[in-house]
Amino acid sequence: MGNKLSAVGGVLAGAALSGIAGMKLMQTKMAIDIKSPKNFDDTCKAIEETIPQFAEEGWGFPFEKWNFYKVFESRNLVPEGIKNIMVYFICNAKLANKVINENNAMMGIMPCSWAVYEKENGEVYIAKMNIGLMSKMFSGAIKEMMLEVEETEKRMFDKIFSD
Repeated sequence: MGNKLSAVGGVLAGAALSGIAGMKLMQTKMAIDIKSPKNFDDTCKAIEETIPQFAEEGWGFPFEKWNFYKVFESRNLVPEGIKNIMVYFICNAKLANKVINENNAMMGIMPCSWAVYEKENGEVYIAKMNIGLMSKMFSGAIKEMMLEVEETEKRMFDKIFSD
């Protein structure tokens, strides 16, 4: 009897630790930043030139870019170590419509946003949601559409970062 209880306890402890490890992974990898080989202005320009190249696939900017740094600056709340932030909103209305039809609450995370930021040392990054990792939390049509977004984002970044 004691061995069975020990085995059950071990399985439960292992499952709990796996769950905690999975949650920590999600917390640290759900939002990612990708280092840009370009300076801040050139990275922003590359995004602005690249996204329209995907218009035939339904991609575009539903809103103007947002100088998020100026918002912080106007409130005397400049993030430490950051000297520029520009946010871009990127959407494929056809895909968004399909996702919303599957689950209305998903519109709360739309459109995709990318934040280009520059550190005081001149390094430039693009911060965004990790759509591929996020897709693992879903099934069916939502998962398929998220994987499609991830694949398209990879192609977009290839163009953004190319010279």
